Order: sequence, then structure tokens, then C-alpha cells
Amino acid sequence: MWWDLAQLTNQIKITTKVFEYTHPDCTAIFAFDWSSAHEGFSEGALNINNMNVNPGGRQRKLRDTVIPLNNPDPAPGEEDTHSQIQRMTFPDNHPDPKLKGQPKGVKVVLQEWKSVWDKYTTLCQEHHTKVVGKCASCTKSQLCRDAERHVAFAEATGQKGSATAEDVAVADSEIQSTPDDEWCCMHRVLMLQEDFQSEKPLIQSIIEDAGHICLFLPRFHCELNPIEMLWGFGKYRMHIFLLHA
Repeated sequence: MWWDLAQLTNQIKITTKVFEYTHPDCTAIFAFDWSSAHEGFSEGALNINNMNVNPGGRQRKLRDTVIPLNNPDPAPGEEDTHSQIQRMTFPDNHPDPKLKGQPKGVKVVLQEWKSVWDKYTTLCQEHHTKVVGKCASCTKSQLCRDAERHVAFAEATGQKGSATAEDVAVADSEIQSTPDDEWCCMHRVLMLQEDFQSEKPLIQSIIEDAGHICLFLPRFHCELNPIEMLWGFGKYRMHIFLLHA
């Protein structure tokens, strides 16, 4: 199907080459709506939704990263981990056979960032809350994002009726359901780290690496996409054809 991410990225690469051949020394502007494929990341991207709280298990292996410089300062006498390479998987020679080459999970990564883990656990103690992998608010927020994707997919494929009123209502509640506390749980703490936040969708990376511009239309406004005018004209012509057939 046309919204498959692998097929879409291949089409973008071909389109980019054709554009550069036919319009040398020009910059192309690609505009996309927010479908589930358009916002898809590469397999090893820093995507918190591809991680478990604990190590191993069924979770993707993410690419290594660099610990952000804007993390909290280390406590006196503690190691400064800023700008260090963060390995997202255990080494193949790890002493525990079950962890050899396995993804580390959210908890281990935060613990290795030291100053972030120390601040999070200290705040939990001060607020008399538990250290949790994912709080109720973040879980609800994920449900809203899933509903958003369902609604956006229905709009992008011309199947607006397949998006239920419940989906629309849940999607619209995203603003209210997003937690105000940036330190509410391990999931949110890592998700808001600079390297995770700066990760770009795969199609955006491909386009910008080629020197072109990638734009995303506002959510739930597919009528702003020029392709909608082409679809509308095509449907109009088909309707006229059927009337005179």
C-alpha cells in the first residue's frame, strides 16, 4: 500500500533524484500530512515507544547516542557523564549471558546517565511518590496519540467515516492528557531528553540530508494538502463520466 514506510522512502529517494536531474541547483519542498507512515522513524531511531522499562525482552535495539550537555549537573564527587557516548545495548561480552547484545531498556539508560537518575529519584523522594516506568498520565497520553494516528490515517486514505467519534474525542483530548510534570516517570524523563526530542522522522532525514526542505501540515487538516485537490478533480471527472456512460 502507498502509505507503507519502506515504499514511501523509496519513492522519495527516486523523486529526489528525478527533481535534481530536471531542476539542477534548485531546492525542492516536500509537504506531508501527519499519517502514521509519514511520522515513522528508522528502525534504530531514538524512539521511547520502542523501549521497555527493563533490559532485554521484546524491544528494538536503538542506535547509540551522546549524553546531552543540558542534563543536570552531577552531584559533588559524582562522575560527570555529559557528552559521553551512551551505548543503548549491552556488549556482546557481558558477563550475564541473558544480557549479551540485548537492549538496555529505559531504567538502565537513565541510571547510566547518573545525574538524570539522581535528580529523578530525589524528586520522587521529596514528593513521596514511587519510581515508576510509566505513569497513568503518560499511558493515557499514548492512547491519545494512537487515536490521533487512527483519525489521521482515515483522513489520508479518504475513509473519514472509519474514524469513530470516540477516536476523535480521545485525539482532541491530547492537550489535556499530557502531563505537566516532566519528571513524572522514567518514560517521560527519557522521552524529553534532547537527543530523543531531536530525532527526526525517517522521511524528513532523507529529504534534508539531500539538501531539500520537508514540511508537515497541521494535524487533521488534510484539506491543505495539494493532493486533495487532485483527488477531488479526479473524483469529479469520474462522476461526470459515469453520468454520461
